[in-house]
Amino acid sequence: MIRSVIKQIYLSALLIFNRFFKHNIKSRNAVVFMTFKEDVLPIIEALKNENYHITIIAHPQWIEFANNLEVDKVINLRNKYVLQQLKAIKNSKTIIIDTYYLLLGSISKSAEQNVFQTWHAAGALKKFGLEDNSINKNNKQLIKNYLAVYHFTDYYLVSSDIMKEVFIKSLDAKAEQMLPFGLPRLDHYKNKHISHEHSKKMALYAPTYRDYTTDIHTIDKNEFEQMCPNYELITKLHPSIKNYDSDERDIQELVEMADVIITDYSSLSIEASILNKPIVFYCYDEEKYDEMRGLNKHYYEMTKENKAYDLDTLYKLVNQSKLNNEIKPMWHQYTNFDATKKLIDFINKGA
Repeated sequence: MIRSVIKQIYLSALLIFNRFFKHNIKSRNAVVFMTFKEDVLPIIEALKNENYHITIIAHPQWIEFANNLEVDKVINLRNKYVLQQLKAIKNSKTIIIDTYYLLLGSISKSAEQNVFQTWHAAGALKKFGLEDNSINKNNKQLIKNYLAVYHFTDYYLVSSDIMKEVFIKSLDAKAEQMLPFGLPRLDHYKNKHISHEHSKKMALYAPTYRDYTTDIHTIDKNEFEQMCPNYELITKLHPSIKNYDSDERDIQELVEMADVIITDYSSLSIEASILNKPIVFYCYDEEKYDEMRGLNKHYYEMTKENKAYDLDTLYKLVNQSKLNNEIKPMWHQYTNFDATKKLIDFINKGA
């Protein structure tokens, strides 16, 4: 209740601040929001090559990283910098976002501006947005706030018709807003091959975040490696989980290195399928997760094989390491590893 009140005060303040900033749009100005750096980094580099004036509005954890990218300006995403954020947005023709930003629901947008949503996943197995089980759909003000943010977006980058459908249902989008270019974050994998530079095969465990519990469920490394003697276990937790033992390497680097991926309801399974890696779904709390957040029909379709509800089955499936043949055709019909170029060409043409 208190959080809801604070949120409404924040939104009311934004509406007031919004009036003080008039649009002064420069065609070569671009704002890029950075919460998931892998999604927007290829776009930033491509915009730099096209001599755009780039402002990054960065999550605090990426401030130092963003400052090293040699762009025109870096602004902290924290609320205390909202006036700087507003000014940058109002002066930019091109706006790139990678997730949901409450700020955008209170900003008036010019018809000259174009907002592109990259999202932060190659696909979606869990319900989100308007379909998320955790939101109160009877709260009209809450739904109004969500829709204000969703409707700020002009275009969505997608890799499949399935993701078109997901965005339309989850974010109240329209079919004509979909750009079937693939995703810039996936361009990274062009011409990538599995390389075995480690003495043992590597199993990567990368579970999704559970915002309804403080429990951190991991796989015991010693036991795993006893039961799967050909493998070394590496754990990479969601970036939202702090102060816990998690590999510090970049998730895409780990996906390339891994010989088998262990995950659950994370879209990482969809990303890893590009490299034709065996994927094992360890879904010990499937029923609970479906109750709290919601799992879509595509999750159940693509996890018919290689799914474990317990550790014994998990060990068996890892040792078998069978490829999942259903995932890649479902989610990557538009993945040609040229999404960034297509997007930049679209932006340069004036969208």
